[in-house]
Amino acid sequence: MSRSGITPEQVFAAASDLRDRGQTVTVQAVRQALGAGSFTTVAQHLRAWRAHTEAPPPIALPPAIAAAATQALTAVWTAACTLARQEVDAVRVQAATQAQADKAATHEALQEVARLEACLREAEATLRDQASVIEQGRAQGAACEAAQAACRATITERDARIAELKTDLAQAHERHAQKSAECGRLLGVLAAQTPPAGPASSSPAQPA
Repeated sequence: MSRSGITPEQVFAAASDLRDRGQTVTVQAVRQALGAGSFTTVAQHLRAWRAHTEAPPPIALPPAIAAAATQALTAVWTAACTLARQEVDAVRVQAATQAQADKAATHEALQEVARLEACLREAEATLRDQASVIEQGRAQGAACEAAQAACRATITERDARIAELKTDLAQAHERHAQKSAECGRLLGVLAAQTPPAGPASSSPAQPA
């Protein structure tokens, strides 16, 4: 805060009032209107007021220059619209190509899932058959202990195979989910990049 206590708002108001009444806005006139304030402080605030209120007059361009500027702006706008359309078309083609590739990959993943599920069913059926063989072998007594040991080893191997198949199946489901999500994202990008139906572009309004 200045020593005299005069604020910029007070100086701005006094200067604007003098201007509105048709009087010359000077440091002394503002000081007299306020009844206080040092010369330095009022002059500083008055310079700020003039910077905000005294804008330079607009420059009127000759008609020929204005027409050339309008033509140049129109050409730039047309070129920008053309470039934008080309970029949208390129993105659309790329997205469609990627979507087609993802669709093929998804179909391949589904086929792999079906194959693994069939293998799992076959392994489960084999396991049931082996369990039946084991039960029959137990009834044969001590003479069949060697066969039972072989069957147990086969069951262990089948269990490992089943676990492996289940792991492969889970991975196949995960790949399928990832491909589906990516396909959905690309379709969203394609939809966002597709312009609405109607005129491709419009020329900018001509200045008055």
